[in-house]
Amino acid sequence: MNDTPTNWRHISVFLDDTPQSGKIGTEAAILAQRFKAHLIGIHSIAGSPGEYAADCFALGKKAIDNIIQRRRAAEEEQALAVGRRFAALSAKYDISTEFRVIWSGRAEEEALVNSLHCDLVILGHPKPYGLPESWTAERLLIASGVPMLMIPAEWQGETLGNRVLVAWNASREARRAIADAMPLLRTAQSVTVLVVDAAKEPDKFGDEPGSDIATYLSRHGVHVEVERKDSHGKPVATIIEAEAKARQADLVVIGAYSHARSAEILFGGVTRAMLTRMPVPVLVSR
Repeated sequence: MNDTPTNWRHISVFLDDTPQSGKIGTEAAILAQRFKAHLIGIHSIAGSPGEYAADCFALGKKAIDNIIQRRRAAEEEQALAVGRRFAALSAKYDISTEFRVIWSGRAEEEALVNSLHCDLVILGHPKPYGLPESWTAERLLIASGVPMLMIPAEWQGETLGNRVLVAWNASREARRAIADAMPLLRTAQSVTVLVVDAAKEPDKFGDEPGSDIATYLSRHGVHVEVERKDSHGKPVATIIEAEAKARQADLVVIGAYSHARSAEILFGGVTRAMLTRMPVPVLVSR
């Protein structure tokens, strides 16, 4: 593919003022330093109801104005706190950064616009810290098409992207994910292409399942091996998770299959299961 990136130059990360988000920000800064990328920290103001239940029953202009002012002051203080922490990361890792605040009102549109013009979006999981409350990671990925690195809030790994597991099902989405993850794959110590239940679709995978995509990766300088597994009736996500644990992977690369159902946008089965219980960071693309 002629659009395979050789490096990431522009990374965005959504942040809030929680300690868990601080870990996400640190990982984003480390990646930005590693790839000499410009890092944008994005904080969305929730615009949620006030902290006091009585605010909902305020009467009169003066009372309402006081509530608005108090909320605005709290939002500004929160944004300042996130901005100060982000500035500290910039100084610590000596990286090029900028900090953006998305105010309530046009939060959804601005979240999308801010994610469109980058090589990678980084989010926390299961809570996408700093993303507008009405948005999910799935919705942002599908709307923007930008690959997304999702980092579990409880993940305590010391490295990210050194030992990579690629879930390969010979689909367009998986091929897209490999292309989007190429900067990390090329610098990883080891990359394993995992093929599950290839015998069930021999026409799809060929005589040596995974060998063609492994050859492609090796020609890009990736240190790669192929692992073939049978599920024996177990969920494919369970096989991927077990292999990631066995190989002490610090990143899983997976393609997302998605479809619209009513007004809700959902990931497909394997992707949804992986993101529900993912033990390590997951780079997902579509």
